[in-house]
Amino acid sequence: MNQIATTYPAMPKNQNGLRLCHLLSTLALALLPAWAAAQTAPLNDTGQMQCVNNAGTWAAACDAGSTGNAATHPGQDGRFGRDAAQAAGALPPKTGGGAAGFDFTRLCWNGHPQGHAQCAGTLVANTTGTVSAPPATDWACTRDNVTGLVWSLQTQSATWNAATASTYPDAGHNTPTRCGYDTGWRLPTRRELLSIVHNGAYSPAIDQTYFPGTASSWYWSSDTYAPDPAVAWGVFFYDGFAGADGKAGTNSTRLVRSGQ
Repeated sequence: MNQIATTYPAMPKNQNGLRLCHLLSTLALALLPAWAAAQTAPLNDTGQMQCVNNAGTWAAACDAGSTGNAATHPGQDGRFGRDAAQAAGALPPKTGGGAAGFDFTRLCWNGHPQGHAQCAGTLVANTTGTVSAPPATDWACTRDNVTGLVWSLQTQSATWNAATASTYPDAGHNTPTRCGYDTGWRLPTRRELLSIVHNGAYSPAIDQTYFPGTASSWYWSSDTYAPDPAVAWGVFFYDGFAGADGKAGTNSTRLVRSGQ
């Protein structure tokens, strides 16, 4: 997927890709009181917990004195949302684990969560499309305890049309009953993909403790780019940006399904 700069009010249509900043997805959080949105909606934060102070120094404390409305760099991402609440000890205990405000649980191929008698010990990440042995250590999915989504660890590659065809997820996920689910596997929406982007990391921009084997590349979403039906949205997991590419191009895919 190609990256290009955006211009306003019109975005160029004569190139292959459109790159949009992931910060757009956090503007709503920045306009709300600290932590309010994270406590009232099943939304993840961005994982960014660092701020720049009035002197322009990176990695400063994200407090009102250095990033408040009267500061030189007001309203920074690291001051708001689940990540800031986690740093302040204001979130309830996590169901699982994860960086910043993320809360993930490993799932074995048999559908049991880590800690269950049939999913215990030293789990081995299974990023393939087939069951591996022994079953009790065969970690194949990660559940997001905030959004309720269940994510496959497997990264594949395909054109958009192939990845959204009904036969694509059936072959590698539904048929072998991955993580206890034999229906419902699909390509995620753009916002669902952005929900697991960890902007406090890069190459890849994701919590690798729970998503090993993630490629630092573009991953398809199921969303078509509205101005051009031949183009679809994706997320660049090198640095967490969202962009769009022609559906005929081949990019990475990660399937997801809703929880129970």
